[in-house]
Amino acid sequence: MISLAGRVSRHFHLRMQTQAFNAYHDTFSSRLASRSNLRTRKFLLLLYDVGSILGVFGMFAALVMLIWTMGSLSSSALLRLTTPRTSTLLLKRAVEASGRAQTYYTHAVNPIIPGLTVPFKHLPLILLALCISQVVHESGHAIAAAIHRIPILAAGASVTFIFPAAFVTLPSARVEELSSLDRLRVVTSGCFHNFALWLTLLGAAWSGIGGWILSVGYEDVSARGLIVASVEVDSPLSMHLPIGSFITTLDDISLNSSRDVWSGYLLGPTPAVYKQGWCVNTSLLTGDEQCCMNMNASERASSSSCFVSFESTAEKHCVDPVAILSKTQNRCDSSTLCLKSQSCIEPWGDGDLLRITVHHQGKDSVVLWSGPRYEVWEQVQTTHFSPRISVLPLGLPLVLADFLQYLKLTNLSLYLLNSLPLPALDGSQLLIILLEMAFTGWLHNPSTIVDIEALRTRRGRSHRSGMQQVLRTFVVIGTCALLGSCIMLGIVEWISL
Repeated sequence: MISLAGRVSRHFHLRMQTQAFNAYHDTFSSRLASRSNLRTRKFLLLLYDVGSILGVFGMFAALVMLIWTMGSLSSSALLRLTTPRTSTLLLKRAVEASGRAQTYYTHAVNPIIPGLTVPFKHLPLILLALCISQVVHESGHAIAAAIHRIPILAAGASVTFIFPAAFVTLPSARVEELSSLDRLRVVTSGCFHNFALWLTLLGAAWSGIGGWILSVGYEDVSARGLIVASVEVDSPLSMHLPIGSFITTLDDISLNSSRDVWSGYLLGPTPAVYKQGWCVNTSLLTGDEQCCMNMNASERASSSSCFVSFESTAEKHCVDPVAILSKTQNRCDSSTLCLKSQSCIEPWGDGDLLRITVHHQGKDSVVLWSGPRYEVWEQVQTTHFSPRISVLPLGLPLVLADFLQYLKLTNLSLYLLNSLPLPALDGSQLLIILLEMAFTGWLHNPSTIVDIEALRTRRGRSHRSGMQQVLRTFVVIGTCALLGSCIMLGIVEWISL
């Protein structure tokens, strides 16, 4: 039986639930209760006891991260208020030069916002990862309920605007009869499943099993460089970097030494690396050093760049960089290796010039990029996997890598977020149970009615002491204030950048 609920046109909310899985859940619960599966049930009880501990740890870890993030954001806001405007402009320019991807890296909590902190085209991958993580979360509640012989009333999914969610509905009266320890297993089981999947994906990435699986259809060609998988259509590089061509070097940094060189060199503060200079006729070298006085490419009045002698930085010249840096020959280590009418020079202090050596159709060419290096990283996607079969997409390994990364992030986020003591989250019920266990004992039967349907709570007869009520209210209000402060300070920081 499948039912639909919600007014899509008015509330942007679509809800679907079904009882088709009830019979399978009842069968699974009955088998766990049989004598033949007694050891399996004890093992699962022990496993979800570990999950309960991890759920409690997740609550405290999430609170610590919120406090740390609020402190970091507050420090950033205070620094902006007390720093003179000229210094602030220099700081903003430095942040832009280091890459937008590093804007949130100084805080404990970094939001995933398509189009802002991550590419907008990753939105389908994020939503798919969120769907899977939600199903994994709710399966934890269902399995924990089956261990304690609690049936499910329904299971389903909902979509609010574009954000998916999953839920299972448990009979409130049956859950109410459980002891605090048993109820703790049911409440923390969802977060435990998310944490377990995150740990599994982390271990799989560390073991390199993904590379072994990809090796069936793809060949690792990192020894030759990186393959251009895609280039943004509106990027000027799209006309110079053909899909499938190899990028072998960035400036004089070889890309076949490490797979992390591409991101590290383009996003890091490393100055341009030139292991050799270029032999240039001295007649082209002028004594004009005007361009050397202004090193910001966006403020130059001409297309000339500052070059210095390879032996000494005291001798500066303003020269057209295209005529020099686009050459793959006439490289030198000193002027003695050049002709008598030539001098060995190299670019000086110019981080806005980037030489990209491309190998395509058996020929090497140089693409000269003028501008921040991080823009190349944003506009060009590279891979070190080449399809063994022509029908396999070149960009499939990149899509899978991005999806697995988002799957890890969404599971870790759900583990921590749902552990927070906030209304409508598992952490709210977790806080109630912890207070009951602290004040009345481990085996106390709570009076709070739990309905794990969209993670909402209903209240039954209250037997909690006044101190429990005060502590719960204080923690919930404090957590809401922390979360609200982090959101507001994060918005202020984003606007000021």
